[in-house]
Amino acid sequence: MDTGREQIDLFLHRCDEVMQSKFILAESKISELLKAIATSDLLYAFFRDITKDFDYAAAQAKYMNYAPYGSSKQKKLLFPDDSLEKLAFIFCLLVDIDKKTLDLNWFLQEYFYEDGSFYEAFYSFCNQVIKPFRNDVKGLFHGGVAPVSKEAAGEISEKYRHLAQIAKKERETVYAARISDEIKVEAMLLLNALVKSAEEKDRIAVAGLLSGYKYFILAKGWKSSTCAELIKELEKVKESL
Repeated sequence: MDTGREQIDLFLHRCDEVMQSKFILAESKISELLKAIATSDLLYAFFRDITKDFDYAAAQAKYMNYAPYGSSKQKKLLFPDDSLEKLAFIFCLLVDIDKKTLDLNWFLQEYFYEDGSFYEAFYSFCNQVIKPFRNDVKGLFHGGVAPVSKEAAGEISEKYRHLAQIAKKERETVYAARISDEIKVEAMLLLNALVKSAEEKDRIAVAGLLSGYKYFILAKGWKSSTCAELIKELEKVKESL
């Protein structure tokens, strides 16, 4: 199977098709979207890893039972704050819809049905579920910026800004490399967490992740021009602890 950028592009295209489709075609388009994940070795490995220990039942209880104050009928779908948990939650929802475990008509009426129109409910579903799902995956794998920062860019110190840039560069290098998908996914999970921690200026997490990445690349025999830069940053961070 092809694990190149074209498979990510296909996934993004399938997401666009869901958002542009008519409600009557929604289920078939969601099915095609999930097939795009299944036929991409990289995306398949990624979603396998983030859902492996994800407690979907607990997430359903937490994020699908909220009703706004004063409302006796309309529920509101909430999402995990953590970006990887959010992706895992949405992925599981889409799988349930595809398997008919979760009835799409009921789901739209329960959480998105505001003006008596399934068209508007489906439009709202796409904006709240499919669009962020698409953009978050694009940010993680397609050279964009992963949606994990909780601070404005202007508030990030130059030291951590530089580190985040190196980690993003390393992430792009790993993505383009001819290495196994298992190594790619493991490396990207570490690097995405490193970018997040650097942008949040969490020096303890940064030190731990840099140290972990150092031993990861030694164990896997992975080398790149940015690896040495990251190791240098580790020494700087260790000095500040």
